[in-house]
Amino acid sequence: MSDNPASIKVPQGNMFLYQQPEYLNQEDHGHLGWRTPEKPFEFTRSIMSVPLVASEIASAQKHYPVVFSGAENPVPLAVVSVIKDRNMFIDADGQWDQNCYIPSYLRRHPFAVARGEGDQFAIVIDRASKGISEDPEAPFWEGEELSDRTRQIVDFCGQFEAERNRTREFTEKLASLGLLSEQKATHPTPEGERPIANFFAVNVEKLNALSSEDIVAMHGNGYLSFIFAHLFSLENWGRLMTRSNAILAAEQS
Repeated sequence: MSDNPASIKVPQGNMFLYQQPEYLNQEDHGHLGWRTPEKPFEFTRSIMSVPLVASEIASAQKHYPVVFSGAENPVPLAVVSVIKDRNMFIDADGQWDQNCYIPSYLRRHPFAVARGEGDQFAIVIDRASKGISEDPEAPFWEGEELSDRTRQIVDFCGQFEAERNRTREFTEKLASLGLLSEQKATHPTPEGERPIANFFAVNVEKLNALSSEDIVAMHGNGYLSFIFAHLFSLENWGRLMTRSNAILAAEQS
């Protein structure tokens, strides 16, 4: 291990939820490994949404509204809160609701894949993670090689990156066809409809107006199944409000 912080190579750009990203290497991290934190999802406590890959929209839509980050360069997002800066799916012990799907972006943390020097892919760790320990359950390295446990994590990160590339192709298609539009979520109250959030979603009228050629092509790519799962998920805005009301009522009792 080097005592010189300047030796640690840091990825460029922002990585959501990664407070101290560093390229994994034996010189700086050979003495480290993974230890399950007491509060495993505490790092998500203030989030209100999570990035998704397209292949998990069908699982996420059972529990969260799945929306898009915008009409240009859209990213699928699972909405996990209608309370500002407060994830409604973790408890006081930092545990995720065991009855709800956990997005793969969170399950891979504190690992990730990023482009390193020479445009090569490299493994990144969030050095600030409570799961990275000098007294690990599973060391990152065994001698000069990555441990079996680390290789499993690296494989998962590689699969995630491949799915993210496919997701990018899907969302680029949505954008090129102009299918995304800004919409509003509301909740009925005795005083009338209460606004919850503005978000981007597939415009059903525009979807229905597509040519048969576009529909057939999107079906062949599997994109229609992603779209339908996304549209079904929008019913979860009401369930989020129910969860929010229950949380706030419990705190006031």
